[in-house]
Amino acid sequence: MSHIDDEYVNTQRDPKILLTTSRDPSASLIQFAKELKLVFPNAQQMNCGGQVISEIIETCCAHDFTDVVLVHEHRGVPDGLIISHLPFGPTAYFQLLNVVTRHDIKDKKTVGTMPQVYPHLILNNFTTKSGERTANILKHLFPVSKPDTKRIITFANQS
Repeated sequence: MSHIDDEYVNTQRDPKILLTTSRDPSASLIQFAKELKLVFPNAQQMNCGGQVISEIIETCCAHDFTDVVLVHEHRGVPDGLIISHLPFGPTAYFQLLNVVTRHDIKDKKTVGTMPQVYPHLILNNFTTKSGERTANILKHLFPVSKPDTKRIITFANQS
């Protein structure tokens, strides 16, 4: 892949992410979106309401958002994540399985507050061409972390 094919080559600023849900979200999807807002620094959450996705994208482009993350559900269970880099892509779909939020964990002692510092990223086993492309999409959702940061987020490709 050359620099001509890289949509992120001229990225000079921290990402600004709009996080939204599908229409008429369940309480569990809204809770999951709140959890994702804690994962992605510089993310802002917005309820989709009656807006069409094309209107949301136009608004995001006008307000200098770099990415849109759309969370889907099936029967109250979060099952999909669409990440679209603005203004021209790429767009990726991720299937979600066995989603567990912090509030679903029974032992509340292990559930602390989420630090808001920019995390170090570990991208494990993204070795194929599509894996490298996926890793590129994921890593550009996070701003560059400071060297002394103790927060780590791992994305591990297992299949």
